Amino acid sequence: MAKAARELCQASSKTVRSAEWSEDEGLLWFRGKIYVPWNPDLQRRVVSLCHNTKVAGHPGRWKTLKLVSRNYWWPQMSRYIGQYVSTCDLCLRTKPIRQAPVGELHPLQILDLRWDMLSVDFVVELPLSSGHDAVMTVVDSVSKRAYFIPTHTTVTAKGAARLFLHQV
Repeated sequence: MAKAARELCQASSKTVRSAEWSEDEGLLWFRGKIYVPWNPDLQRRVVSLCHNTKVAGHPGRWKTLKLVSRNYWWPQMSRYIGQYVSTCDLCLRTKPIRQAPVGELHPLQILDLRWDMLSVDFVVELPLSSGHDAVMTVVDSVSKRAYFIPTHTTVTAKGAARLFLHQV
């Protein structure tokens, strides 16, 4: 890791002109921390070492930021770490959602008349069959009767309304 950072730092910094910056053994330092140049692969590897290892234990955004910022720095590091942690597959699958329950569920109104409430959906990008590559489904909420109307993926709202009037 340090070798890759050293090579990138040597390429990106020829002269250091500020008291906050220093160079030592081919590494560029900013305020006592190793500067990681803009390199998505290198930044991902640094964050991975502080987030994905068994010792780190997949901490959340702020703990991962604290671990990374002990030794490294780069612009917009907090934003990058936030995106990395929020898309970590293992964290998404295993950590519980810490939110208050949404609220009480209320039953839907019981309808008396058939075809009073409908649902319409499209199944698109199907293999071509008789010139059609999509299916428009229309379902009655009371009787659960369904119509499956072959159509095209590029059907417009006007075309869908026409299909509904002629088929249902």
